Amino acid sequence: MAIMNALTTAVSGLKAQQTSLDVIANNIANVNTTGYKAQTVSFSDLLSNTISAASSSTATTGSVNAQQVGLGVKVASTSTDLSVGSTSSSSSATDVALTGAGYFIVQTSSGEYEFTRNGSMTTDENGNLTINGYIVCGWTDYTLDADGNKVYNTDGAVEAINIYSDDYSGNKQTLAAKATTTATLSGTVNSGSTVVSGATLQNIGDTSSITDWDATTTIDVVDEQGNTTEVTINLKKCATDGTTTSWYWEVSGDDLTISPSSGYIAFDSSGKMVTSATALTGDIDTSVTNTTGYSDSDITLSTGLTTGSYTVTVADSSTTGTYDITLTDASGNTYTTTSSDGSATFSTSSGTITLAAPATLSTGTSTFTVSEGTTYTFDSSPSLTMTSTTAGTQAVTVELDLSGITATNSSSASLSGDTDGYEAGTAQSYSISTDGTIYATYSNGQIVSVGQIALAIFQNANGLVKDGDSLYKASVSSGSYQTVVAGTGGSGTMTSYALELSNVDLASQFSSMMISQRAYQANSKVMSTADDMLQSLINMVG
Repeated sequence: MAIMNALTTAVSGLKAQQTSLDVIANNIANVNTTGYKAQTVSFSDLLSNTISAASSSTATTGSVNAQQVGLGVKVASTSTDLSVGSTSSSSSATDVALTGAGYFIVQTSSGEYEFTRNGSMTTDENGNLTINGYIVCGWTDYTLDADGNKVYNTDGAVEAINIYSDDYSGNKQTLAAKATTTATLSGTVNSGSTVVSGATLQNIGDTSSITDWDATTTIDVVDEQGNTTEVTINLKKCATDGTTTSWYWEVSGDDLTISPSSGYIAFDSSGKMVTSATALTGDIDTSVTNTTGYSDSDITLSTGLTTGSYTVTVADSSTTGTYDITLTDASGNTYTTTSSDGSATFSTSSGTITLAAPATLSTGTSTFTVSEGTTYTFDSSPSLTMTSTTAGTQAVTVELDLSGITATNSSSASLSGDTDGYEAGTAQSYSISTDGTIYATYSNGQIVSVGQIALAIFQNANGLVKDGDSLYKASVSSGSYQTVVAGTGGSGTMTSYALELSNVDLASQFSSMMISQRAYQANSKVMSTADDMLQSLINMVG
């Protein structure tokens, strides 16, 4: 009976709208659930009852369409809105929001992997990183790069992450001491400082009388047991030869023997450090007449000068009280200047010659020979062996890098030192980077990674099956998961101190709820109308 069809059709409409309301109610109930994804219901009609089939046209009549009456509605699907929810700030460093399509991987009590967008992570009493009691998974197996930093094996299988200890790093709550192996000095020394009287490029003389160092800084040296000793590094401008100026360095520390404990570095005329220099000597030729009064100590030569014989001629100047000083270089070129006391500087084509005023200046000539002297080498990266005289530990070898120092004409020196060693420390706090790497900050100031959180991505994330506790399971529709590093494969990066909010739009849900309500009322009206029609039919029979 057709009236009965109307009743069953209306019933299907009531059931469908009830399902729609159930989904809307669940969305609204989870409006504050971290990482929740809203769902929507799609409908489709049921099979239709064919009253008469369609007929084709003939020579005298047209075609006739089929006559069909629908038999109701059904729920075709419930789809999930996978758009990323808004981000809310948090006070916890282990709260993490995702910006892309990735899912956190957690391990259940049965050992199975499930997936969630809820990034509210905590640490249990054993050090497991958990979400709602489920252990977060990632990578803890690693190798070390050239700088000693951990590089996690992200191609390997994921494992439960424990930030306190694991099979690869052992105890991660305590960071063992690391002996100092390198020390670096950087900054400037004052090129205007006074050289030491009587010193040569690599012989400063008696250092015990030095009370005023030109530059000083300290570094902390740690031995294998974590004992820290302050080491003082002093520098003193030593001597200048031509365009090369040497500086003497000395290291010392209480209860330490250091070998070597001193050495020399050198700078060129522009203040840049050099590793070698060949000194030139200017020797007065005593085999010829020397009537000007100049001696070897009055002659200063720059590097690069042409070797050979040079002549200085002193003659009375037309200006009273002055002299004309003429230099003839090894190539026969002459240079003349006027001086009252014999001091003069000549810039030749190959370098500079500076004459200091002699004790007694006279007119006449002097001949001197420029020749190569000793070649000096300077070590800007000495290897120091430091041994404690009280701690009873092994000696520490420290590569001291002085190459970061430059000489400038400043009023004072400014040096700083840095070392790579540290004493033992305990974990104080944790943080998570955008790629999921977990870092522990220790009481000694060191920051070391202790694991890396993995993300899962799916070919069809809409095919995931909800499993409660904000968890999803993979299904044949979603396909198997692929593990990726956050920020790759469309997974999105991680934002620490933040949580992803539900993406439920309340205004949209209320609108959908009113539509479902009206549809439900309309279907119920159909049922009451059909009931009235049946009642009328029964009354006719009566």
